[in-house]
Formats: sequence, C-alpha cells, structure tokens
Amino acid sequence: MTGLSAAGLAAVFALGACGSEEDPAGESTTAATAEQSGDDMTGSAPEDEAAVPELLDFSATTLDGASFEGASLAGGPAVLWFWYEDCPICQSQGPAVASLLESEGDRVDIVGVAGPGLLGTSSIEQMQEFVSDTGTEDATHLQSTDGELWTRFGVTSQSTYVLLDSNGEIVDSGPFADDELEEKVAELD
Repeated sequence: MTGLSAAGLAAVFALGACGSEEDPAGESTTAATAEQSGDDMTGSAPEDEAAVPELLDFSATTLDGASFEGASLAGGPAVLWFWYEDCPICQSQGPAVASLLESEGDRVDIVGVAGPGLLGTSSIEQMQEFVSDTGTEDATHLQSTDGELWTRFGVTSQSTYVLLDSNGEIVDSGPFADDELEEKVAELD
C-alpha cells in the first residue's frame, strides 16, 4: 500500500506541475513570461524584430571604430557602395556618391563598404584617407576586410553599387555610370 500511495502522490505532483487552463497561477505565469519577453500570447515576435529582413541582420564596424547594425537600414531605401581605397574606378566614383549624398541623403541611406584593397593590404588609415579624398565623409563607411559583407550582398568586385528597397530587398546592383546611378536611386522606394 505504501508503494501505491507514493506513486499516487507522484502523479498528483506531476499533474500539478503541468498546470491547466483552470489554474490561474499557470495562466498569469505564462502571460507574465510573454510580457517580459516582448511576445504576445500567440508566440510571435515584436513588430520591430519582425520588420528586419534577413539580409540586413548583420553587425559591422565603421571606419571610425563605431558599431553599426544592418537593421538600421530596414524600412527605407539604401545604397551600398562597395569600394577599395586603391581602386582608380572607385576613386572616380567619389564625386557621384558625394552628389548623391547631397541630393538624396535625407531620403536614402548611403553606406560605403570598404574592402581589403587590390593587394589585400589596405589599412584603416588608407581607407579613411580615401573617404576624405573622395568627399564622402557624410556617408557611413563600414569595414569589410574579411569580405563577409561583400559575400552577404553577392558582390564579387569593387566599384559595385547595391540598391535596396524599403523592404530590404536588392532591386539592382552593378558598377553604374554616374547618371544611371542617380536615375536608379531616384526610383527607389
């Protein structure tokens, strides 16, 4: 009889631990847990987390050493400019990017993405000098000497622009001529 009493007692404790719909303590614990995690009772994520496309779910470091979250680009159009500091074509693109910053910078995020250089030896100081020489200081410039951001956005060569719509989707990419870049950016939503 003692064995049966112990088994019955164990079953009561096990059922009590599971909670039930009639157990107000279980419901308030579930609601409190959902409230603390930011989820609603359906288990969905908060709106701001759901709005970040996978492509923009990255962290990087700017040329100035600050942290940058790709999620900050969500919700609006963006231009990513992939460059090498020792690339003559990239250097010649600087004035067009500076002009774009002036004409569209309030509406479109413009972000430079610095690669390792043609020989893979470019220093941060050389990259910063490139930014200054090209007059693109008003843009955010990211370090990607390991190529991770280049791979993420499907870029295989320097002097490439990647145009993103407000949904964080790539709508076009390539080494556009200055006037072509301007037209394409004007059409971004």
